Amino acid sequence: MQAYGSRISAIATVLAIVALCAGGGMTVNAQYIYDNYYPPTPPQGPPLAGPGSKEITIDSLITHHVDENGIHDGVYDRIDRAVRDNNRCYFAASCFSDEGIDDNDKCLWGCMKNGVWIPRPDHGAMITATKTRYSPVLAQTLYPDRPNDNVAKITYFVTYNLSRIYGCSGGVCFEYPWSRTVSQSIHVYVSCAEWHTGNGDLNLKTVLSEPYMDPDHSWSEDIIGGIAFANLIPNYVDSRIRASLSSFGGGESKSLEKPCNRLGVTSFPDNPQLEYISFNYVYVSSRFHLATPQITVRVTQVRRLMLHDLSGNVVRYDTETPMLEFYVGYSQIVLTMPPMLEGQAYFPTANAEITLPAPSSGQLFLIASMRDLNHDVRDPTFVVLDKNSNWGNSTQRLNTPKIWSERDPFLKKPLLMRAPGYEVTVQIIGTGPTVTTRTFTAF
Repeated sequence: MQAYGSRISAIATVLAIVALCAGGGMTVNAQYIYDNYYPPTPPQGPPLAGPGSKEITIDSLITHHVDENGIHDGVYDRIDRAVRDNNRCYFAASCFSDEGIDDNDKCLWGCMKNGVWIPRPDHGAMITATKTRYSPVLAQTLYPDRPNDNVAKITYFVTYNLSRIYGCSGGVCFEYPWSRTVSQSIHVYVSCAEWHTGNGDLNLKTVLSEPYMDPDHSWSEDIIGGIAFANLIPNYVDSRIRASLSSFGGGESKSLEKPCNRLGVTSFPDNPQLEYISFNYVYVSSRFHLATPQITVRVTQVRRLMLHDLSGNVVRYDTETPMLEFYVGYSQIVLTMPPMLEGQAYFPTANAEITLPAPSSGQLFLIASMRDLNHDVRDPTFVVLDKNSNWGNSTQRLNTPKIWSERDPFLKKPLLMRAPGYEVTVQIIGTGPTVTTRTFTAF
């Protein structure tokens, strides 16, 4: 394996990761949440990194790092700085350091900062943090209604111990005589965004979980005030750490401007400082002539099915305004239909089709998601077709489901019901090969 780039590249990598520990990039994103009603579609790539791949060494470039100005800006470094700044005011009647996480940070007794008096905050605590990093793994995004990718996932688990806790209300402050423990997970995802286009790019995204307070405490705590502090304590930890990381901006996935369409991880549980994420890029140039079989997938009909509940009522709405989002691999068709009643069918125009090269993996992924434009409802489904049995001239039907709840007439408990709501008919046509000029070279 080749070492990962120059010092400048290393700095750019870490700064991008830190920028992503922030704002919208830190909130739990839909692509990383499992949908309890609809399973995620299978990942379609990218393939594993092969010979000649480059490396991101996790602990030296993500967990800890010192930039060219001598500032410690790794994931752990940012957490340590937030904890240190938080605790400063407990030792002296002064505000946080100039490089603190917020210009409006407050100290325990109030203080002057930039010529402005900053009053005592409404609540506070001393914090100590214990941090653990787990070995990287290959995971996947979790969309149920669009293509999913393989991603490298790095998980950090941080335990915060809070002591000297206090809270104020109506100008009266109360000391809390017990310490509490709060836990929080941080996930860093590394992906080859748009790898399937031939112009993939290395991206990073960080997801910060909600804090969780250890429920194990004494009965006297509950009697005297533990319950009253239950929401304050984890919210306090979350606000301090989130503010620390979000001070560096961010939001969406951040490009590292590194070509990438192969991805892998290497774990050494007994020697974690050697663990790394590997990637490389396979590009296309003009040398060899290859005949590439083509596949055309055409949507020929969308039909609303008859569906009634146990009482004989139409499930959802008598009239619905559906929109079909249909994927073949990573290519998409969107069809907006007129209002439809039960049993009605819609016949798209001839251009409701996608033609693409036959997948080299031997599998063709079809994803259909029906949306009700008037009621913001989404119902996805998918099928995976094998070239040995389903490719060529064939017809496939995908039934997008509807999910609703009813009351069991005998047990008097709610039941979750699931049944086909729409039928999407597609025709798959295998066409003759076309001549393309390409060769594959890794660098």
